[in-house]
Amino acid sequence: MSKQSASQLVTPTGLGNRFLRTVDRFADRPALSVEGETLTYAALAAQAQSLAATFDNHADDSHTSHLTAVFAHRSVAAYAGVLGALFQGNGYVPLNRHFPPDRTRQMLQRSGCTQVLVDHLSSEQLPEIVAGLEPLVIIAPDPETDTRALSDACPGHTVLGAADLATPSAALASGTPLTSSDAVAYLLFTSGSTGQPKGVAVSQANVSAFLDWAQSRYEVDEHDRMSQMFDLTFDLSVFDMFLAWSNGAHLCCPTDRELIHPGKFVKQSELTIWFSVPSVAMFMSRLRTLKPQSYPTLRWALFCGEPLPLDLTAEFAAAAPNAVVENLYGPTELTIACTVHRYDDVTSHRDAVNGIVPIGEPFPTMDAAILDDELREVPVGSDGELALTGPQVTLGYW
Repeated sequence: MSKQSASQLVTPTGLGNRFLRTVDRFADRPALSVEGETLTYAALAAQAQSLAATFDNHADDSHTSHLTAVFAHRSVAAYAGVLGALFQGNGYVPLNRHFPPDRTRQMLQRSGCTQVLVDHLSSEQLPEIVAGLEPLVIIAPDPETDTRALSDACPGHTVLGAADLATPSAALASGTPLTSSDAVAYLLFTSGSTGQPKGVAVSQANVSAFLDWAQSRYEVDEHDRMSQMFDLTFDLSVFDMFLAWSNGAHLCCPTDRELIHPGKFVKQSELTIWFSVPSVAMFMSRLRTLKPQSYPTLRWALFCGEPLPLDLTAEFAAAAPNAVVENLYGPTELTIACTVHRYDDVTSHRDAVNGIVPIGEPFPTMDAAILDDELREVPVGSDGELALTGPQVTLGYW
């Protein structure tokens, strides 16, 4: 577990504890649907606690990164692994089998992780990634994974399978370890200007500040059904997971096949909250699935990650007549998003530039300024660089 002094410990408000408090309230409600399976909060917690105990039993106290790699994609193991790392007191490092293996190897090396959770499909690529690396503990919890073959293909590394998972310890069963507010919640890698993976360390306090703002705005509750269109290696996935899991909502994760028909996924999942990059909505438009009144169950339609075309926004708003449509903006270094614009068929058209919806105003907790090259604030209407400060500014680069 993380070795933190008593002076560093704070009231348990980290991501893992947010989830466990929800388990206490909504144990029998659905927490996650993925791979055709739906897990209740209690069932997902049990799997995550088992993984946390396994991580803890095989932790290497000589290493101090306090991070656990999750090499899994749209699977029960992926989400249980994220929670298991957090329950252990670690941050998580998402890895993706759709990335080039060389890039994934660099991310794994740079993170300093000594433990890797891998799901069944990702395990096929793992031997190529870990070849030549320092010894790792590899946890492959899916029963269909041939752990003997995986162990043979990963010489020098310890491979644990479903039969090796630990029973949750009493401490883990009753709650997560206290976690300092500046502990890393997750480490995401961006390419940066060099083209080499650059890790952005996001603290528990950073995420809590964002989630508190988001809940005050979107008022998620146990009746909501939220999309998970983003891979875990995209920080917008944190919005979906932990805004849902902090409030008893149902996270609905499409398979790769279901991603090809997002409109059908909205209807079949009876989603109430949609969140995606604009290009997914553009794909829906090309498929002619943004017809008026198509998605009456949606109450929020949110976009982030790319410029949002004005005409596409109007089309989506007509397709989801009961939804409020918003455009969010923010780099990874500012924790998911830091400005927001609510679409309006009058003001948005008036304020749009080059047919693009504005990024809106900073969150109330964030301070912003437009600065020139000398870091002086420019007059209203002048060009400059956007600078922000506040509780969502991340810890820095890893």
